[in-house]
Amino acid sequence: MKKTTMIAGIIAAAYSFSALAATADAQVTPLTATAQKTANTADYLIGKTWVTTEALDQDGKAIPATDESVAGFFGLANYEKDGSVKMYTPEGKLKLQGDWSFSADGKTRTLTGKNDKGEVLFTRVVENIKVAPDEYIYRVYPKPDDKSHYADIVHKPKTAE
Repeated sequence: MKKTTMIAGIIAAAYSFSALAATADAQVTPLTATAQKTANTADYLIGKTWVTTEALDQDGKAIPATDESVAGFFGLANYEKDGSVKMYTPEGKLKLQGDWSFSADGKTRTLTGKNDKGEVLFTRVVENIKVAPDEYIYRVYPKPDDKSHYADIVHKPKTAE
């Protein structure tokens, strides 16, 4: 009788652990799918020419393109699959080349500006606010130590003319 009770206890424990394992697997799958989805948002930028359409302050008010705190962000950008980027003035003159990437969680974009020799001129990290096929918005802080004042730089894909 003791052997039967002991075997029954072992079988019950095995079923309990199996149920826990099945529950753990079910919880892991959505997290993996979410992480994969976030990482792929960078693909939305590739293969399009992005045009800066506006800059908005922390209150949602438009900042003129001539304002020195945002003027450098206006223009056109081409993000390539190989991680390279070229940016142009609104008139189409090359103003920047370099490399770009998204963080693993998709929350930030890093841009490294380079000269014609490939030497690094600067590295800038911005917060991604919206990354979608039809709109890309990132946030910049004119004063890095003051997170209460910022500008959201809004881009849309260039349409055929």
